[in-house]
Amino acid sequence: MPIDIASAHALRGNRQDRRRARTRAELLAAAKRLLASKGFHGTKIADIAAAADVGTGTFYLYFPTKDALFSDLVRETALRAKEEMDRAKEAVADPREKARVATETFFRFADRNRDVFKILFGHSAQFDELLREVHQIFIADVEENHASGVAAGAFEPFRPAIVGMLSQVTSWWLERDDISIDEITDTVYRILQYGTAVKENPHE
Repeated sequence: MPIDIASAHALRGNRQDRRRARTRAELLAAAKRLLASKGFHGTKIADIAAAADVGTGTFYLYFPTKDALFSDLVRETALRAKEEMDRAKEAVADPREKARVATETFFRFADRNRDVFKILFGHSAQFDELLREVHQIFIADVEENHASGVAAGAFEPFRPAIVGMLSQVTSWWLERDDISIDEITDTVYRILQYGTAVKENPHE
C-alpha cells in the first residue's frame, strides 16, 4: 500500500502542534506557581524554564520576554474568568440573580487565581495597556448586568464612575484575607443595586 505522504505530514504536524501547545501551557502553569511563591519581580526566566522542565532557550521559542509570558497569562486568566461567569449566568433568568451569580463567580475565580488577579487589578505602569484591555472585559459584563437590572426596575441607575470604583474595591479586597467571598459579593451586589447610596438591608 503506498504511503500517503500528505497524511503523514499532517499527523506529524498535529503531533508537533499538540507538543507545542503542551509546552506553552506548562510554561504558563510554571509561571503561575512561581508568581505565587516569588512574586513577579522575583521570578526569572530561568526559574520558569526550570519549573516547566525545559531549557531557557526553549522558553524563547514561545515568549520573547518574561513580560510577554505574564501578559498572556493575565489575558488568558481573565478570559477564563469571563467564561465561568457567562456559564453561571446561563443557569438563571432573573436579572438580579444574574448579577449576583456573576459577581460571586468572579470573586471565587479571583480567589483561586489571586496572584494573577493582583497583577490584573494592580497599578503597575508596566502593564497599563494590558490592564485597560482586560479590565474592559469585566467592565462590559458589569455594565450589561446593571443595564438589565435597571431595565427590569430592580437596580438604580448610577454614574459610569461607579464601575471604576468597583475596580478599586476589587484591588483592595485582593490584598486582604479577612473579607470573605460572601461579604465582598454582597457589598458589590448592593452597589450594583443602589450605586453609592448602599442600603444596609437590600430588602428595606
